[in-house]
Amino acid sequence: MNTPLPLPPLVDGVALDLAPHRNNAGCLARSLIVAEGLDGFGRAFSTSGLDAAATALGLPAQWGEGEPDNVACEGQTVDVGAPEQVTAVRVAGVASGGTTAGVFRLHGDDGTVTPVRLRLADFLSRQPAEDSTLFAEADFLYDIGGRTQRKAQPRIWLATVRLSEPASCTRLELPVNPDLHLFGIWLTPDGS
Repeated sequence: MNTPLPLPPLVDGVALDLAPHRNNAGCLARSLIVAEGLDGFGRAFSTSGLDAAATALGLPAQWGEGEPDNVACEGQTVDVGAPEQVTAVRVAGVASGGTTAGVFRLHGDDGTVTPVRLRLADFLSRQPAEDSTLFAEADFLYDIGGRTQRKAQPRIWLATVRLSEPASCTRLELPVNPDLHLFGIWLTPDGS
């Protein structure tokens, strides 16, 4: 008998709207063939076991049906809205092809740019990268061709980078690294 996993951790902070930037389908509710998936070969999370995570991440109603549910990083710029003084960046996501790092850039309303280096473990890794914890785990994986791999338990990681001092942020520039797949981003405002 499988022990149910705990709910995804609550993430404090300002959640950024990734909906306009989602460009990759990495979660499937049933055996479908997707062109790229999480690794460029069509492998994808089963949605089984990820319902609580989907709610926490604000995934679209049609998630799991081949519609984009994550952001493969290609240098997109995510608007923050009102300027924030940020003390930490949190990302729920995965890497493909092994643990991967990328530099996120916080652009301030004063013209400053603060680089934030963040690492994410591979979606099939059993251990998180530094400064990360488990966010959610699927019951199984769909492999190349949409076949079920019951022994594989893909994971979504929650990575946190705390800044040495608060930085101004009106927009967040993502890395150019399509091996980084982001499901959620939160900024921790100064004073939180």
